[in-house]
Amino acid sequence: MTEITVDVAIVGAGPAGSTLAVLLARRGYSVALIDRDTFPRDKLCGEFLSYDAMPIIDALGLRDELDAHATPEISHCRIVGRHRNYEFDFPHPARGVSRMLLDDALFRHAVAAGAHAITGTASEVTRASVTFDGGAVRARVVAGAWGRWGRFDQQLGRAFVRDRSHRNFGFKRHYRGGTSDGTIELYSFKRGYLGVSEVEGGITNICGLVHAGRLQGLKGRWDAFIETIRAEERPLDELYARHTPAQEGFLSSEPVIFRSRSAVEEGIFMIGDASGVIDPLTGNGMAMALQSALVAAPFIAAALENGDRQHNEDAYRARHAQLFGRRIGWSRRVAFLLSRPALLDAALRLHVPSAGPFFLRKTRANRDAIARMVDAELEKQSVP
Repeated sequence: MTEITVDVAIVGAGPAGSTLAVLLARRGYSVALIDRDTFPRDKLCGEFLSYDAMPIIDALGLRDELDAHATPEISHCRIVGRHRNYEFDFPHPARGVSRMLLDDALFRHAVAAGAHAITGTASEVTRASVTFDGGAVRARVVAGAWGRWGRFDQQLGRAFVRDRSHRNFGFKRHYRGGTSDGTIELYSFKRGYLGVSEVEGGITNICGLVHAGRLQGLKGRWDAFIETIRAEERPLDELYARHTPAQEGFLSSEPVIFRSRSAVEEGIFMIGDASGVIDPLTGNGMAMALQSALVAAPFIAAALENGDRQHNEDAYRARHAQLFGRRIGWSRRVAFLLSRPALLDAALRLHVPSAGPFFLRKTRANRDAIARMVDAELEKQSVP
């Protein structure tokens, strides 16, 4: 059995975990990055990288790689209703990028920065150690980046796992046949919604979220569910008629539970979806994952340097709530509207031009504020 000792152990090498590994390794700390998967690998995701993530992408040195793979710029949003649409522009370009590409690139940058990559399934996590098949990591700080749902949430007794009324499931499939016009589209259906955007390679990602109550009896048969919502909503029927599947089947998620979560649990610093889940309709999940790592890094570093663990845990909780709490709350309000087609259509009749910019302000970070946080982080790094 292999055992190593590091400053920080991070469980999960998705966008949040790998970003945190890069930032802390560049500060000069020893980091173990643990994930059960090898890279590249696919993940359920809307695969929309919001503009308020781009200062972090630039700081990590990923802009050139996104450009090299011709990841499309997305500058426009279209909400598609039963009888009318609503459109608005983004203040800065976003990117359509697959998780196959983004996660692999971030993981490689983490290893290049000095993180010790471990492929293994973690079986036990505490504030000072991670046990996985074949070994263990002892750490001064442990960070949880295992996503929106994991066995450790149950082991830690996190309150949200007991919620049965707010459970949703995500589903995703890649298609061909979309148009490259720099637009992300949102579609409504009863108790759920879809997001449609292009990623690299001429692929269109159609990703949805649906309340668990609509899936009873389907037993994971996503094709049958798609046929059901196509029959209910003409815009969805037209959408799927324009696209041909580019991968064999659907990816689907463990339960997605939209309930508040603590950013620190039993002394473990939570980042990414493990610290709070925003509705996918906002297109801000990947950006929040990167931003949560940016927020957590200085508090983890302070806990390592000054030894005042409780103070830094409390400070991280407060900063996390300040940056993400209201955004998550507003996302729930918009999801309520988008998952009710008749109500959405009534709202679209009002045609309020300021609604789109208002929605963006309420569900995203200020891009300039993120850039200032990036600059502050770069000043602390020991690796140029």
